[in-house]
Amino acid sequence: MKLLSPVQRLFEGSAGQVFRGMVTMALGSGAAKAIGLLVVPLLTRIYSPEDYGVLSVFTALIFVLVPFLTFRYVMAIPLPGRDGMAMNLLVLSGLIMLVTTTLITLSLWLFGEALLSPFSMEALIPWWWLLGLGLLGTAGYETATLWATRRRAYKPIARSQITQSIGGAVAKLGLGVLGFTPAGLLVGQVVTQSAGTGSLFRRFRTDLRQNWRYVSWSRLKKTAFIYKRFPAWRMPSQVLLVLSIQAPVLLVALIYDAGTTGQLGLAIMAISLPMALIGDNMSKAYYAEMSAIGKQYPQKIRQITWSVIRTLTLLSIGPVAVLALAGEPLFALVFGDEWGTAGRYAAILSLFLLSQFATAPVVRVFSVMGRERIFLFINIQRVLFIFLSFAPGWWLGWSVEATLWMYSILLSIHRVLTVAYVFRALRQEIRKLETVPAADR
Repeated sequence: MKLLSPVQRLFEGSAGQVFRGMVTMALGSGAAKAIGLLVVPLLTRIYSPEDYGVLSVFTALIFVLVPFLTFRYVMAIPLPGRDGMAMNLLVLSGLIMLVTTTLITLSLWLFGEALLSPFSMEALIPWWWLLGLGLLGTAGYETATLWATRRRAYKPIARSQITQSIGGAVAKLGLGVLGFTPAGLLVGQVVTQSAGTGSLFRRFRTDLRQNWRYVSWSRLKKTAFIYKRFPAWRMPSQVLLVLSIQAPVLLVALIYDAGTTGQLGLAIMAISLPMALIGDNMSKAYYAEMSAIGKQYPQKIRQITWSVIRTLTLLSIGPVAVLALAGEPLFALVFGDEWGTAGRYAAILSLFLLSQFATAPVVRVFSVMGRERIFLFINIQRVLFIFLSFAPGWWLGWSVEATLWMYSILLSIHRVLTVAYVFRALRQEIRKLETVPAADR
């Protein structure tokens, strides 16, 4: 019997295709992520913590608002068995995106000062129009990548990520050297979140043109009705999910000051790199494969899901341990002396990073199983945990370190609960199928 190495065993069995898809995208974007990481120490010596505070709030606002732009119909694109239905979902998402982006941008123009001043972000007020551009670019890229995910076109997605990473790094560095602060960070962030959209759509232009004939107003209305659970359940769930991710930055900006927000923003950006490189790609590959398997095979989905969690946990233990033990001196060495505080914040958040990295892909099970209500409940629970963790800082004057410890512990507990909900949903689907005669399946 041939013995397999530990690395070979990762790619054997039912989860192998998921990991191969993940590795294709991770390797393709790895060089660009490395370039982006190498540029950050230069950026932290050009831009101040206050500048990074503006960037952090700018990015948080984009991510919080993006789920409203398509009513989350875009998330259904990989699911239909017929391309015509998927094409109607893409067009429906695009039309809603144009309307909602216009309304949000006008609101920022009219009420930007009132909305941003409580977060000590007066420096962001003149850039309201850049927020609108960032929203449109981010939602457009999401739409393009989900069509590519439907086609399992992992290499084009990886190439678009390269375009984003390199383009964003060049814009931030170049504009910063020219003295455009914090504008350089903001423009670079828009490039980072939207570049590559056009290249993805061009790659599939023949595919899209062939399926355009299936689009009509009656089919758009029918598609909107069939997938109404996405705006009804997935959109509020996604808003709560994104809000929970961005809430630490927004709440620190509200409770403390712009400099502290910038330090936390850099800490979150640095520890998010492995999530961006591996975790997000794994989520896309996992979602594509689970959608292809379909909800009628929950036993297989449960087996793959457990394998994914186990493997990601093993991959993350080493890097997280280094961050927890040497975060502050490591950040001071890499990013400059004034950024040691960011390293201290990153070390505190390392506990949550471990749980997040290991379990991030599996929440996609709820979309595959049509369990958006559970997903909504989980995200409501998550937001409550976050506000509970920041309440002492707001009401009792806790230090930011104590507040972040509370946040890291409570959110790690919530991640464990989420995994329990996932496997409970899968068990329910398995039991449901066991009661159906084989001839009727």
